[in-house]
Amino acid sequence: MWRVFYCVLSRDILLAMRRRTDVLTTLFFFVIVVSLFPLGVGTEKQILRILGPGVVWVAALLASMLALERLFAADYDDGTLEQMLLTPQPLSILVIGKVFAPWLVTGLPVVLIAPLIGVQY
Repeated sequence: MWRVFYCVLSRDILLAMRRRTDVLTTLFFFVIVVSLFPLGVGTEKQILRILGPGVVWVAALLASMLALERLFAADYDDGTLEQMLLTPQPLSILVIGKVFAPWLVTGLPVVLIAPLIGVQY
């Protein structure tokens, strides 16, 4: 069972690394939104301290939504998703592997970058 999970996970990570522009788009969107927000609100430190955590969270959620569109689309288009559904493996393991891979590729870097960018608040 875990072998199937790692197989799906490694496959999706490999495919994501082949399409690096999709991964970088998510990261750049997060950095740009969080960096430009203080320019729109102003440079008053008290306001930025209050609004900063909320802005970082909303930017991270919006950035992660950019990657959700492509979660199952490519597999649906080329028929891989149908083949996965026909396997005798538990569907939940396949879906968890497919959901965990984009989190590792885009979500984890956003989480690691967030404290560094949050310093500007």
